[in-house]
Amino acid sequence: MEGAKKQEIPTSMENPADRFIFNIGLADVIRLTMFGTLISVSRFVFQMPIGVPGHTSVYWMGLLMLGKGLIPKFGAGTIMGIVSGILAIVFGLGKEGPLMAFKCIIPGMLLDILALLFFNKLESIWVGVIIGALISWSKLLTSIALGIILDIPMVFLAMGFGYATLLHVVFGAAGGVLAAVLIKRLKPRLSASWQN
Repeated sequence: MEGAKKQEIPTSMENPADRFIFNIGLADVIRLTMFGTLISVSRFVFQMPIGVPGHTSVYWMGLLMLGKGLIPKFGAGTIMGIVSGILAIVFGLGKEGPLMAFKCIIPGMLLDILALLFFNKLESIWVGVIIGALISWSKLLTSIALGIILDIPMVFLAMGFGYATLLHVVFGAAGGVLAAVLIKRLKPRLSASWQN
C-alpha cells in the first residue's frame, strides 16, 4: 500500500535538487563547478611565458572535455565555462577585464553543441581530436573578436593568423586526446558512484 502511494507523487512534489540548472541535478552542478574551478586554477598555476600561442589549450580544453565526458548532460560545458570565466576575472587572467568570461563561455557552449552532434561519444580519440581542436579555435576567434572590440594589442597574431590557428588547433586536439583517454578510463569507475 505504501509503495503505491510513493509512485503517485505528483511531479510538482519532486526534489528541486534533481533539476537544478539546465535540467542538471545539484550534485552534477557541484561537480561541474569543480571542473570549472580546475580550469581556472590550472590556467593560473601553469601559466608559462613561453611565447607559444594556444599552449594552455592542452589542459584547458582537456579539463573542459573531461568534465563534459564524465557528466554528459546538455549545459555541462556552459556551466563549466561560466564558472571558469568568473574565476578568470577574479584571478585577473586576461587583459579583457569582465569580457574575459566570453573566452571561457564560448568554448563551453560550443562543446555542448558539438557533443550533441557526436552523440556524446567523447571517449573516442577521433571525436576528442575534432572537438578539442574546434573549441580551442573558438577560443582563438573569441580572443581576436575581443581584441578588436577593445582595441587590445594581440601579440599572439604577431607570427600570423595561420600560425596561431595551427597551434591552437594542435594544442586543443592534444587536450581532446588526453580527455578522451581519461574519460574512457574514469567513466566506468565513476558511473556507479556519481548517480544522483
